[in-house]
Amino acid sequence: MRRIDPLARRAAVALVALLLTAAAAIMTGSQSVSAATVPTADPPMVDNDFPVTREGAHGDNRFTVFRPTDPQAVGHPLPVLSFGNGACAHTNNSEVTQALTFIASKGFVVVNTGSADGSSNGVPSGTPIPSLLTDAITWAEQEQERSASPLFGQLDLTKVATAGHSCGGLEALVAAQDDRVSAVASLNSGFFEDGSFGYPRSELQKLHTPAMFLDGGPSDIAYANSQANYGLTTVPSVLASQPQAGHGGFITGSQMVDGMTAVVSFLDMVLNGNETATDYILDPSGLAAQAPWTVATKNF
Repeated sequence: MRRIDPLARRAAVALVALLLTAAAAIMTGSQSVSAATVPTADPPMVDNDFPVTREGAHGDNRFTVFRPTDPQAVGHPLPVLSFGNGACAHTNNSEVTQALTFIASKGFVVVNTGSADGSSNGVPSGTPIPSLLTDAITWAEQEQERSASPLFGQLDLTKVATAGHSCGGLEALVAAQDDRVSAVASLNSGFFEDGSFGYPRSELQKLHTPAMFLDGGPSDIAYANSQANYGLTTVPSVLASQPQAGHGGFITGSQMVDGMTAVVSFLDMVLNGNETATDYILDPSGLAAQAPWTVATKNF
């Protein structure tokens, strides 16, 4: 495979990030493009370690919010990640608490499906409801404007992503078709060949953002789907596989930190054009050099 010069790669990724942010700004009526999309030598988001608050979403017990306790301490408006749970669990989200706390500590606001205390919220579990993830984005938009909110004026709504684990990954891939979304990460997931749950693989052709597919190797029940979905995408895409993770290691196992580091770095690359994150995801000396990971990329 022809090796692409790292400087050319950085420029290309930065251009993609800038174009996506400009498009999002047009869609949301924003009058300016955040300067954070211009490539800089800023430290990558994964180096951050902010204290995190986990709380129920104001006025909507369908969601739990993970955020830096002091949003202003981050030093810039926060990107938003809408996250779907494994098994399409829409009430109890305790399984993902550790992983989403990690992501929030890096400077994200994560809006997750499920009530903060696991109480009934009227949403059935077990089948994908992608509209929950887009509703989570709408909730964030409302908090940006609510003067009593700790997130009032603290969000960068030109930098919105979806992600999810297993069944929640299906939700994320469908929700990523929303024009407000600029990146998507599918963890141990992917559309089924037979169109199970009502979503055929042709849904992948509706993606308009860079995509990451993360799987746990051949022992992961979603391995074949993840690999096949990556093969069918036409957007810039990353396929990262860690064969020791299986289906749940990125969420509850010893591979959680490595998996969430990959997700944060991918989002930092796409949303911010961060040079260090870009090299970590795309350069052979980055994630791909960390055994037993294997990484494939295309269209960057």
